[in-house]
Amino acid sequence: MGQKSGKRMAQKGNGAAAGSMKKTSKGIKQKKFKNTRLFKILRIALLLVIILLIFNIIRDLTHKAPDKVSVVIGDEKVELVHDVVIDKDNNIFMSIDDVKKLYDTNIYYSNKILITTYNKHIAILEMGKTTMQVNDVVQEIKGTLKEVGGTVYLPFSDMQEVYDFKETYNKDTKVLSIDSLSIEKKEAVVLRNAGLKESTKNFAKTIEKVKKTQYVTVFGTEGKFTKVRTKAGNVGYLPTKKISKADILWETMDEEELKSVTVLEDYSIVDDNYEVLTDAAKDSIVLPNLFNISQNSQNENEEIIINNVIDLSGNKFAAYQEWANESGITICPTVTLSCNMSKICSSYVSRSYVINTLYNVLVNNGLKMICVDFTEIDDSEGLYRFVTEMMPRFKCAGMKVLIKYNGSLNKERLNHIVDYVID
Repeated sequence: MGQKSGKRMAQKGNGAAAGSMKKTSKGIKQKKFKNTRLFKILRIALLLVIILLIFNIIRDLTHKAPDKVSVVIGDEKVELVHDVVIDKDNNIFMSIDDVKKLYDTNIYYSNKILITTYNKHIAILEMGKTTMQVNDVVQEIKGTLKEVGGTVYLPFSDMQEVYDFKETYNKDTKVLSIDSLSIEKKEAVVLRNAGLKESTKNFAKTIEKVKKTQYVTVFGTEGKFTKVRTKAGNVGYLPTKKISKADILWETMDEEELKSVTVLEDYSIVDDNYEVLTDAAKDSIVLPNLFNISQNSQNENEEIIINNVIDLSGNKFAAYQEWANESGITICPTVTLSCNMSKICSSYVSRSYVINTLYNVLVNNGLKMICVDFTEIDDSEGLYRFVTEMMPRFKCAGMKVLIKYNGSLNKERLNHIVDYVID
Protein backbone atom coordinates (compact mmCIF):
# COMPACT_ATOMS: atom_id res chain seq x y z
CA MET A 1 0.00 0.00 0.00
CA GLY A 2 2.74 2.37 0.82
CA GLN A 3 4.58 1.72 -2.44
CA LYS A 4 1.42 2.20 -4.53
CA SER A 5 0.57 5.42 -2.70
CA GLY A 6 4.07 6.68 -3.31
CA LYS A 7 3.86 5.93 -7.02
CA ARG A 8 0.54 7.74 -7.31
CA MET A 9 1.95 10.79 -5.55
CA ALA A 10 5.00 10.78 -7.82
CA GLN A 11 2.82 10.59 -10.91
CA LYS A 12 0.70 13.49 -9.65
CA GLY A 13 3.83 15.55 -8.96
CA ASN A 14 5.21 14.85 -12.43
CA GLY A 15 1.88 15.86 -13.98
CA ALA A 16 1.74 19.13 -12.04
CA ALA A 17 5.29 19.93 -13.04
CA ALA A 18 4.53 19.21 -16.68
CA GLY A 19 1.43 21.45 -16.49
CA SER A 20 3.42 24.22 -14.90
CA MET A 21 6.07 23.98 -17.62
CA LYS A 22 3.39 24.19 -20.32
CA LYS A 23 1.88 27.34 -18.71
CA THR A 24 5.31 28.90 -18.33
CA SER A 25 6.14 28.15 -21.97
CA LYS A 26 2.82 29.61 -23.12
CA GLY A 27 3.41 32.80 -21.04
CA ILE A 28 6.89 33.19 -22.50
CA LYS A 29 5.50 32.87 -26.01
CA GLN A 30 2.76 35.43 -25.30
CA LYS A 31 5.26 37.86 -23.78
CA LYS A 32 7.61 37.35 -26.69
CA PHE A 33 4.74 38.02 -29.11
CA LYS A 34 3.79 41.20 -27.28
CA ASN A 35 7.38 42.41 -27.24
CA THR A 36 7.71 41.68 -30.96
CA ARG A 37 4.49 43.63 -31.75
CA LEU A 38 5.62 46.56 -29.59
CA PHE A 39 8.99 46.53 -31.32
CA LYS A 40 7.29 46.66 -34.72
CA ILE A 41 5.15 49.62 -33.66
CA LEU A 42 8.19 51.46 -32.32
CA ARG A 43 10.13 50.70 -35.47
CA ILE A 44 7.32 52.08 -37.67
CA ALA A 45 7.05 55.21 -35.50
CA LEU A 46 10.81 55.76 -35.67
CA LEU A 47 10.72 55.31 -39.44
CA LEU A 48 7.96 57.91 -39.75
CA VAL A 49 9.95 60.38 -37.63
CA ILE A 50 13.03 59.85 -39.81
CA ILE A 51 10.99 60.35 -42.99
CA LEU A 52 9.52 63.57 -41.54
CA LEU A 53 12.97 64.87 -40.59
CA ILE A 54 14.33 64.10 -44.05
CA PHE A 55 11.34 65.87 -45.63
CA ASN A 56 11.93 68.99 -43.52
CA ILE A 57 15.65 69.01 -44.34
CA ILE A 58 14.96 68.71 -48.07
CA ARG A 59 12.33 71.45 -47.84
CA ASP A 60 14.77 73.79 -46.06
CA LEU A 61 17.55 73.06 -48.55
CA THR A 62 15.34 73.63 -51.57
CA HIS A 63 13.69 76.78 -50.11
CA LYS A 64 14.38 79.79 -52.28
CA ALA A 65 14.48 83.38 -51.12
CA PRO A 66 11.46 85.34 -52.40
CA ASP A 67 12.10 87.47 -55.47
CA LYS A 68 9.23 89.91 -54.77
CA VAL A 69 8.31 92.05 -51.79
CA SER A 70 5.29 90.84 -49.83
CA VAL A 71 3.10 93.30 -47.92
CA VAL A 72 1.46 92.46 -44.60
CA ILE A 73 -0.93 94.95 -43.03
CA GLY A 74 -1.55 93.97 -39.42
CA ASP A 75 -2.00 90.20 -39.59
CA GLU A 76 -3.21 90.05 -43.20
CA LYS A 77 -1.11 89.54 -46.32
CA VAL A 78 -2.44 91.79 -49.09
CA GLU A 79 -2.47 91.13 -52.81
CA LEU A 80 -0.99 93.97 -54.83
CA VAL A 81 -1.77 95.19 -58.33
CA HIS A 82 1.89 96.03 -59.03
CA ASP A 83 5.17 94.96 -57.44
CA VAL A 84 6.68 97.11 -54.71
CA VAL A 85 9.83 98.90 -55.89
CA ILE A 86 12.92 99.50 -53.73
CA ASP A 87 15.66 101.81 -55.02
CA LYS A 88 19.40 101.73 -54.32
CA ASP A 89 18.91 103.95 -51.25
CA ASN A 90 16.38 101.46 -49.81
CA ASN A 91 13.45 103.82 -50.37
CA ILE A 92 10.20 101.87 -50.77
CA PHE A 93 7.74 102.82 -53.51
CA MET A 94 4.14 101.66 -54.00
CA SER A 95 2.04 102.11 -57.12
CA ILE A 96 -0.80 104.61 -57.28
CA ASP A 97 -3.20 101.73 -58.01
CA ASP A 98 -2.25 99.93 -54.80
CA VAL A 99 -2.39 103.11 -52.71
CA LYS A 100 -5.85 103.73 -54.14
CA LYS A 101 -6.85 100.19 -53.18
CA LEU A 102 -5.43 100.33 -49.65
CA TYR A 103 -5.70 103.96 -48.51
CA ASP A 104 -7.22 106.59 -50.77
CA THR A 105 -9.94 105.61 -53.22
CA ASN A 106 -10.16 109.26 -54.35
CA ILE A 107 -6.46 109.80 -55.03
CA TYR A 108 -5.99 112.36 -57.80
CA TYR A 109 -3.21 112.56 -60.40
CA SER A 110 -3.01 115.01 -63.29
CA ASN A 111 -0.24 116.90 -65.09
CA LYS A 112 2.46 115.24 -62.96
CA ILE A 113 0.86 116.44 -59.71
CA LEU A 114 -0.66 114.01 -57.20
CA ILE A 115 -3.12 114.93 -54.44
CA THR A 116 -3.98 112.36 -51.80
CA THR A 117 -6.10 112.56 -48.66
CA TYR A 118 -6.44 110.31 -45.64
CA ASN A 119 -8.10 110.91 -42.29
CA LYS A 120 -6.85 114.39 -41.23
CA HIS A 121 -4.18 114.75 -43.89
CA ILE A 122 -3.93 116.07 -47.41
CA ALA A 123 -0.65 115.75 -49.31
CA ILE A 124 0.52 117.14 -52.64
CA LEU A 125 3.45 115.63 -54.51
CA GLU A 126 4.95 116.66 -57.82
CA MET A 127 6.81 114.32 -60.17
CA GLY A 128 10.56 114.34 -59.54
CA LYS A 129 10.50 116.73 -56.55
CA THR A 130 12.01 115.77 -53.19
CA THR A 131 9.48 117.82 -51.22
CA MET A 132 5.80 117.37 -50.53
CA GLN A 133 3.14 119.57 -48.99
CA VAL A 134 1.22 118.08 -46.07
CA ASN A 135 -1.63 120.17 -44.67
CA ASP A 136 -0.10 123.31 -46.20
CA VAL A 137 3.35 122.58 -44.71
CA VAL A 138 6.22 121.84 -47.11
CA GLN A 139 8.58 119.08 -45.96
CA GLU A 140 11.57 117.21 -47.34
CA ILE A 141 11.16 113.58 -48.45
CA LYS A 142 13.74 110.87 -49.14
CA GLY A 143 12.04 109.54 -52.23
CA THR A 144 10.03 111.22 -54.94
CA LEU A 145 6.93 110.72 -57.04
CA LYS A 146 8.13 108.78 -60.08
CA GLU A 147 7.06 106.66 -63.02
CA VAL A 148 8.19 103.06 -63.47
CA GLY A 149 7.17 101.09 -66.55
CA GLY A 150 4.32 103.48 -67.27
CA THR A 151 2.96 103.26 -63.71
CA VAL A 152 3.06 106.14 -61.20
CA TYR A 153 4.72 105.23 -57.89
CA LEU A 154 4.54 107.07 -54.56
CA PRO A 155 7.49 107.25 -52.13
CA PHE A 156 5.64 105.01 -49.69
CA SER A 157 8.17 105.26 -46.86
CA ASP A 158 7.62 109.03 -46.84
CA MET A 159 3.83 108.65 -46.62
CA GLN A 160 3.72 107.28 -43.06
CA GLU A 161 2.58 110.63 -41.63
CA VAL A 162 -0.06 111.03 -44.33
CA TYR A 163 -1.60 107.55 -44.12
CA ASP A 164 -1.10 107.14 -40.33
CA PHE A 165 1.03 103.99 -40.31
CA LYS A 166 4.42 102.63 -39.27
CA GLU A 167 6.38 100.28 -41.52
CA THR A 168 9.09 97.68 -40.98
CA TYR A 169 10.94 96.07 -43.87
CA ASN A 170 12.84 92.79 -43.50
CA LYS A 171 15.49 92.53 -46.21
CA ASP A 172 16.05 88.78 -45.70
CA THR A 173 12.43 87.72 -46.10
CA LYS A 174 11.43 90.69 -48.29
CA VAL A 175 8.35 91.36 -46.20
CA LEU A 176 7.02 94.88 -45.66
CA SER A 177 5.03 94.93 -42.41
CA ILE A 178 2.60 97.81 -41.89
CA ASP A 179 0.78 98.78 -38.69
CA SER A 180 -2.00 101.37 -38.62
CA LEU A 181 -1.61 104.04 -35.95
CA SER A 182 -5.41 104.11 -35.67
CA ILE A 183 -5.58 100.48 -34.49
CA GLU A 184 -4.19 99.14 -31.20
CA LYS A 185 -0.78 97.48 -31.40
CA LYS A 186 0.51 95.01 -28.79
CA GLU A 187 3.91 93.36 -28.42
CA ALA A 188 5.19 90.44 -26.34
CA VAL A 189 8.54 88.76 -25.71
CA VAL A 190 9.18 85.11 -26.57
CA LEU A 191 10.12 83.35 -23.30
CA ARG A 192 11.31 80.05 -24.82
CA ASN A 193 12.40 78.94 -28.27
CA ALA A 194 9.30 77.92 -30.21
CA GLY A 195 8.06 77.00 -33.64
CA LEU A 196 5.69 79.45 -35.32
CA LYS A 197 2.82 77.31 -36.61
CA GLU A 198 0.68 77.91 -39.68
CA SER A 199 -2.48 77.10 -37.71
CA THR A 200 -3.62 75.80 -34.31
CA LYS A 201 -4.25 72.29 -35.67
CA ASN A 202 -2.19 69.27 -34.60
CA PHE A 203 0.90 68.69 -36.77
CA ALA A 204 0.49 72.13 -38.36
CA LYS A 205 3.37 73.27 -40.55
CA THR A 206 6.15 75.22 -38.82
CA ILE A 207 6.66 78.53 -40.61
CA GLU A 208 9.57 79.86 -38.59
CA LYS A 209 11.71 78.98 -35.59
CA VAL A 210 11.33 81.86 -33.15
CA LYS A 211 14.11 82.36 -30.63
CA LYS A 212 13.88 83.35 -26.99
CA THR A 213 13.88 87.15 -26.25
CA GLN A 214 12.54 87.99 -29.72
CA TYR A 215 9.68 90.49 -29.85
CA VAL A 216 6.47 89.59 -31.67
CA THR A 217 3.36 91.61 -32.53
CA VAL A 218 0.29 90.13 -30.85
CA PHE A 219 -3.17 89.97 -32.46
CA GLY A 220 -5.20 87.70 -30.15
CA THR A 221 -5.52 84.26 -28.59
CA GLU A 222 -7.19 81.10 -29.92
CA GLY A 223 -7.37 78.39 -27.27
CA LYS A 224 -3.84 77.61 -26.09
CA PHE A 225 -2.26 79.60 -28.92
CA THR A 226 -1.66 83.30 -29.64
CA LYS A 227 -1.67 84.76 -33.13
CA VAL A 228 1.48 86.82 -33.72
CA ARG A 229 3.64 88.42 -36.39
CA THR A 230 7.40 88.02 -36.14
CA LYS A 231 10.15 90.46 -37.11
CA ALA A 232 10.53 88.45 -40.31
CA GLY A 233 6.97 89.41 -41.21
CA ASN A 234 5.56 85.90 -40.81
CA VAL A 235 2.10 85.57 -39.28
CA GLY A 236 1.25 82.40 -37.35
CA TYR A 237 0.63 80.87 -33.94
CA LEU A 238 2.79 80.38 -30.84
CA PRO A 239 1.87 78.56 -27.62
CA THR A 240 0.56 81.25 -25.29
CA LYS A 241 2.65 79.90 -22.42
CA LYS A 242 5.83 80.58 -24.39
CA ILE A 243 5.32 84.36 -24.68
CA SER A 244 5.07 87.11 -22.10
CA LYS A 245 2.03 89.20 -21.32
CA ALA A 246 1.52 91.65 -24.18
CA ASP A 247 2.29 95.35 -23.74
CA ILE A 248 0.21 97.98 -25.56
CA LEU A 249 2.38 100.21 -27.76
CA TRP A 250 -0.51 102.42 -28.86
CA GLU A 251 -4.28 102.29 -28.49
CA THR A 252 -7.12 102.38 -31.01
CA MET A 253 -8.14 105.93 -31.91
CA ASP A 254 -11.90 106.07 -31.66
CA GLU A 255 -13.65 108.83 -33.56
CA GLU A 256 -17.21 109.89 -32.95
CA GLU A 257 -19.31 109.06 -35.99
CA LEU A 258 -22.31 111.07 -37.05
CA LYS A 259 -24.83 108.25 -37.32
CA SER A 260 -28.02 110.28 -37.62
CA VAL A 261 -29.36 113.84 -37.71
CA THR A 262 -32.81 115.34 -37.22
CA VAL A 263 -33.20 118.44 -39.34
CA LEU A 264 -35.53 121.09 -37.87
CA GLU A 265 -36.59 122.81 -41.09
CA ASP A 266 -38.96 125.20 -39.29
CA TYR A 267 -36.05 126.69 -37.37
CA SER A 268 -33.50 126.84 -40.19
CA ILE A 269 -34.04 130.52 -40.88
CA VAL A 270 -32.00 132.84 -38.68
CA ASP A 271 -34.36 134.62 -36.30
CA ASP A 272 -34.10 136.12 -32.82
CA ASN A 273 -37.69 135.36 -31.72
CA TYR A 274 -37.64 131.57 -31.33
CA GLU A 275 -38.71 130.10 -28.00
CA VAL A 276 -36.32 127.67 -26.34
CA LEU A 277 -37.13 124.06 -27.22
CA THR A 278 -37.17 121.62 -24.30
CA ASP A 279 -37.93 118.42 -26.23
CA ALA A 280 -35.52 118.59 -29.13
CA ALA A 281 -33.81 115.31 -30.07
CA LYS A 282 -30.13 115.02 -29.19
CA ASP A 283 -29.14 114.84 -32.85
CA SER A 284 -31.20 117.89 -33.86
CA ILE A 285 -29.64 120.38 -36.27
CA VAL A 286 -30.75 123.49 -38.11
CA LEU A 287 -29.56 124.38 -41.62
CA PRO A 288 -29.51 128.17 -42.02
CA ASN A 289 -28.06 129.37 -45.32
CA LEU A 290 -25.09 131.46 -44.20
CA PHE A 291 -22.70 131.33 -47.18
CA ASN A 292 -22.92 131.64 -50.94
CA ILE A 293 -20.19 131.08 -53.51
CA SER A 294 -20.44 133.27 -56.58
CA GLN A 295 -18.41 134.80 -59.36
CA ASN A 296 -17.88 138.45 -60.25
CA SER A 297 -20.44 139.06 -63.00
CA GLN A 298 -18.36 141.93 -64.36
CA ASN A 299 -15.26 139.84 -64.94
CA GLU A 300 -15.39 136.03 -65.23
CA ASN A 301 -11.61 135.82 -64.91
CA GLU A 302 -11.62 137.25 -61.40
CA GLU A 303 -11.40 134.97 -58.38
CA ILE A 304 -14.57 133.48 -56.95
CA ILE A 305 -16.35 135.34 -54.17
CA ILE A 306 -17.63 133.86 -50.89
CA ASN A 307 -20.41 135.97 -49.41
CA ASN A 308 -21.91 135.88 -45.93
CA VAL A 309 -25.67 135.77 -46.45
CA ILE A 310 -26.24 137.47 -43.10
CA ASP A 311 -24.06 139.45 -40.72
CA LEU A 312 -22.48 136.84 -38.47
CA SER A 313 -21.29 139.53 -36.06
CA GLY A 314 -24.76 141.06 -35.65
CA ASN A 315 -27.16 140.77 -32.74
CA LYS A 316 -29.65 138.69 -34.71
CA PHE A 317 -27.24 135.85 -35.33
CA ALA A 318 -25.90 136.09 -31.77
CA ALA A 319 -29.47 135.62 -30.44
CA TYR A 320 -29.98 132.70 -32.84
CA GLN A 321 -26.81 131.02 -31.55
CA GLU A 322 -27.89 131.55 -27.95
CA TRP A 323 -31.31 130.01 -28.69
CA ALA A 324 -29.67 126.97 -30.33
CA ASN A 325 -27.32 126.45 -27.39
CA GLU A 326 -30.13 126.67 -24.82
CA SER A 327 -32.25 124.26 -26.90
CA GLY A 328 -29.42 121.77 -27.31
CA ILE A 329 -29.46 122.19 -31.10
CA THR A 330 -26.43 122.30 -33.40
CA ILE A 331 -26.21 125.02 -36.05
CA CYS A 332 -25.02 123.53 -39.33
CA PRO A 333 -24.70 126.42 -41.81
CA THR A 334 -25.23 125.63 -45.46
CA VAL A 335 -23.11 126.91 -48.31
CA THR A 336 -24.85 127.37 -51.65
CA LEU A 337 -23.48 127.87 -55.14
CA SER A 338 -24.31 130.61 -57.67
CA CYS A 339 -21.60 129.83 -60.20
CA ASN A 340 -20.36 126.81 -62.12
CA MET A 341 -18.81 124.05 -60.03
CA SER A 342 -16.06 123.81 -62.63
CA LYS A 343 -15.01 127.34 -61.65
CA ILE A 344 -14.28 126.25 -58.09
CA CYS A 345 -12.56 123.06 -59.19
CA SER A 346 -10.41 124.55 -61.92
CA SER A 347 -7.30 124.16 -59.74
CA TYR A 348 -6.11 123.08 -56.31
CA VAL A 349 -5.47 126.74 -55.49
CA SER A 350 -9.11 127.73 -56.11
CA ARG A 351 -10.45 124.73 -54.16
CA SER A 352 -8.13 125.50 -51.25
CA TYR A 353 -9.20 129.14 -51.25
CA VAL A 354 -12.87 128.22 -50.83
CA ILE A 355 -12.15 125.50 -48.26
CA ASN A 356 -9.83 127.66 -46.12
CA THR A 357 -12.19 130.66 -46.25
CA LEU A 358 -15.15 128.58 -45.04
CA TYR A 359 -12.96 126.91 -42.41
CA ASN A 360 -11.78 130.22 -40.96
CA VAL A 361 -15.33 131.65 -40.79
CA LEU A 362 -16.58 128.56 -38.92
CA VAL A 363 -13.67 128.63 -36.47
CA ASN A 364 -14.10 132.36 -35.80
CA ASN A 365 -17.81 131.90 -35.05
CA GLY A 366 -17.59 128.71 -32.99
CA LEU A 367 -19.47 126.57 -35.53
CA LYS A 368 -18.79 122.82 -35.65
CA MET A 369 -20.62 121.73 -38.81
CA ILE A 370 -21.13 122.76 -42.40
CA CYS A 371 -23.50 121.48 -45.08
CA VAL A 372 -22.72 121.66 -48.79
CA ASP A 373 -25.95 122.42 -50.66
CA PHE A 374 -25.18 122.70 -54.38
CA THR A 375 -28.35 122.21 -56.40
CA GLU A 376 -26.99 122.53 -59.93
CA ILE A 377 -23.67 120.89 -60.59
CA ASP A 378 -21.98 121.03 -63.99
CA ASP A 379 -18.95 119.05 -62.79
CA SER A 380 -19.80 116.13 -60.48
CA GLU A 381 -16.21 114.86 -60.39
CA GLY A 382 -15.17 118.34 -59.37
CA LEU A 383 -17.61 118.20 -56.45
CA TYR A 384 -16.22 114.85 -55.26
CA ARG A 385 -12.73 116.33 -55.44
CA PHE A 386 -13.83 119.45 -53.55
CA VAL A 387 -15.43 117.63 -50.59
CA THR A 388 -12.60 115.06 -50.53
CA GLU A 389 -10.05 117.85 -49.98
CA MET A 390 -12.43 119.61 -47.59
CA MET A 391 -12.64 116.67 -45.17
CA PRO A 392 -9.07 116.58 -43.74
CA ARG A 393 -9.04 120.33 -43.14
CA PHE A 394 -12.31 120.30 -41.17
CA LYS A 395 -11.59 116.98 -39.46
CA CYS A 396 -8.45 118.44 -37.87
CA ALA A 397 -10.66 120.91 -35.98
CA GLY A 398 -13.29 118.31 -35.05
CA MET A 399 -15.80 119.73 -37.55
CA LYS A 400 -18.34 117.62 -39.43
CA VAL A 401 -19.00 117.97 -43.15
CA LEU A 402 -22.50 117.15 -44.42
CA ILE A 403 -23.91 117.32 -47.92
CA LYS A 404 -27.45 117.56 -49.26
CA TYR A 405 -28.00 114.72 -51.68
CA ASN A 406 -28.43 115.72 -55.29
CA GLY A 407 -30.08 113.08 -57.46
CA SER A 408 -27.35 113.43 -60.07
CA LEU A 409 -24.65 112.35 -57.61
CA ASN A 410 -23.48 108.92 -56.45
CA LYS A 411 -24.78 108.62 -52.89
CA GLU A 412 -22.66 105.59 -52.01
CA ARG A 413 -19.54 107.42 -53.10
CA LEU A 414 -20.49 110.47 -51.04
CA ASN A 415 -21.07 108.28 -47.96
CA HIS A 416 -17.43 107.19 -48.21
CA ILE A 417 -16.21 110.79 -48.33
CA VAL A 418 -18.27 113.06 -46.03
CA ASP A 419 -19.55 112.58 -42.49
CA TYR A 420 -23.22 112.49 -43.42
CA VAL A 421 -25.48 112.69 -46.48
CA ILE A 422 -28.85 114.39 -46.01
CA ASP A 423 -31.58 113.05 -48.29
